[in-house]
Amino acid sequence: MRGSEVELGTTYLVEVPQVLADDQRLTFGALRGARFPLTVTAIEEAVVEGIRSVLSPTTAVTLTAEQCRELGLPDGVYEIIGNLRKPDGTPITLPRIQTLSVPIGWLLPLSDEPSEGHWDATGSLW
Repeated sequence: MRGSEVELGTTYLVEVPQVLADDQRLTFGALRGARFPLTVTAIEEAVVEGIRSVLSPTTAVTLTAEQCRELGLPDGVYEIIGNLRKPDGTPITLPRIQTLSVPIGWLLPLSDEPSEGHWDATGSLW
């Protein structure tokens, strides 16, 4: 797909290649060979920024100033990050929005058939 064909606010299918460039391995290594929907929020020359919905048991809670005082913490903003679980220990997964920048060449219209060999990472944190 070319940059002139991409529209803001439109959802595309991203197909992450099996072989990644060195500078892409850190960001996309866990998504190598994956496909997932991405809604474009910004377009640059050869890259788009977009959002995708992922499911995760990880959540964050920001402590109030009163909670920080009660815990004896110095002034500041504190956040507790952890997994949300049921009383029996089963993780609860919640949707989260993830922001990603991907090369335009990885985009396909949602109406296109996905390539064989790509695994479905729709909703998956990885």
